[in-house]
Amino acid sequence: MGPAEFITALRKGNLDAAYFFRGPDRFLHQECREAVRASVPDESRSWCLTEVEYEPGLLERELQAARQMPMLGGRSFFLFSDPDDFKHACDEDTEALRLYIEGPAPFSTLVFSAAEPDRRRRFTQLLEKKMTIVDMRPLSVRQAAAWAGEFLRRAGVELDAELAEEIAGKFETGGDSGRGQSSEGVNLLWMRTELEKLLTAVEGKKRLEPADLALMASFREEHEIGKMLRAIAERQCAKAIEFLRQLVAGKVAETLLLWSIGDLFRQALKTTGPAGGWGGRSNPFSTWEIAPLARRRYTREELMRALTLVHEADIRIKSSWKDSGLLLEFLVWRITMALEEIPEQVSF
Repeated sequence: MGPAEFITALRKGNLDAAYFFRGPDRFLHQECREAVRASVPDESRSWCLTEVEYEPGLLERELQAARQMPMLGGRSFFLFSDPDDFKHACDEDTEALRLYIEGPAPFSTLVFSAAEPDRRRRFTQLLEKKMTIVDMRPLSVRQAAAWAGEFLRRAGVELDAELAEEIAGKFETGGDSGRGQSSEGVNLLWMRTELEKLLTAVEGKKRLEPADLALMASFREEHEIGKMLRAIAERQCAKAIEFLRQLVAGKVAETLLLWSIGDLFRQALKTTGPAGGWGGRSNPFSTWEIAPLARRRYTREELMRALTLVHEADIRIKSSWKDSGLLLEFLVWRITMALEEIPEQVSF
């Protein structure tokens, strides 16, 4: 099933015992996890919602908790995540999960999330075989247009379906499907950020018109963010931080900047061809063009380390970090300078 089908089942209360959120679109992962949180009443979240940062060897303990009926009734959710996509799951955890799935608690739902799971591993094979899979892959233009329409309707603004597709098409990554090239789908995080800005600019309007699209700064931001990413890819720390400060001062969403940095290194890990070979396009400020540069300047271990640092920064930003701009600067510094540890004089 897809994210929309999962959220529909969630709202209807028609849930399976366990789900595997699988796929590279982290925004969709977050959308579904937020939907789970929203489905649990505020007064019940302390005992009905458990978010687990997976650690090898400790899964049995969490599964025992899932077998306990929640206080005052209701349904319990256990959200398992791992920046390494459960690559280090041990045999004990695999067996514990197998036994649980064979006789799951009727009042609990498990959710395991992985962006790029290794399908050769027994733990991943168990997740795929025994759980309901929710594919987290970038939406097509038509799917993203439907998402945009629903997003705007919740904000009290109507949007024509044809105009919604035009907007979604602005945020399509990869090749140009109109020319027979493959497409990676729509960058929903980027699109949502721009829609939020547009709602602020047209405050009070009940319906968006084609003329309103002129207010969207999508291509300017792709250009400016691309300059920052290129500096990071080339390990030019001072220049990257300078561009970062300009973007933050220009009110570009810090979550978008963090996502863009992470996406650069995710694409670099997948890149096999030279720069300029992505989807038949040539855009020096596109992540697809910049990723091969990062692959040349960073070792594979450094690329993976960068993703870990992005994940750590994401957690700190979501933990009510007071100056996320400073945290982003520190992230860029650690990535480009290949620092393995936080210096002693820097505290969080």
